[in-house]
Amino acid sequence: MAWACAGVASADVTVAPAGAFSASGKLAMKKGAIPVSCHTTFNGQVSEQGAIRVTEVIFGGMNPLCKSIKALALPWQGQVDHPGRLTVDDMQVKVRVPLLGGVCGPGPVSLVWGNTDGSATFDAVTLGPDCAMDGTMVTSPQVDIRAAGRSAETVRHPGASQDAS
Repeated sequence: MAWACAGVASADVTVAPAGAFSASGKLAMKKGAIPVSCHTTFNGQVSEQGAIRVTEVIFGGMNPLCKSIKALALPWQGQVDHPGRLTVDDMQVKVRVPLLGGVCGPGPVSLVWGNTDGSATFDAVTLGPDCAMDGTMVTSPQVDIRAAGRSAETVRHPGASQDAS
């Protein structure tokens, strides 16, 4: 079965493995004055060229407020901008808390990518009008993002000779 990603992928990257992914970790989210930390899982697809499609987001954990957060307008589209950064273009969540709740987004969020553990980090990411997020999501299977034409061996061992002859 074929799938398509509507995000504009970077022609300068190679993503492996392409296909389904899950990214999970602790996400600290703040809506106005209400902070809450939740175990969060993002499920979706990524193409070899870096187009991202998030199809499901699950907010869970011990804090009962986590059940009040819901992803809106899925699927979210995005792309790998370069090997160290990716963007989700249309992220939107709703916090259902009386008086202080509301919608965050839609809007783009930029995440820092780490190949060491296949992780995407929300580093003081803001999403209008009054939301902020911090946390690191680790992918499964572990996703590797490289500059096009560069193998993992080239990047991990830049001083090593590629030609033994």
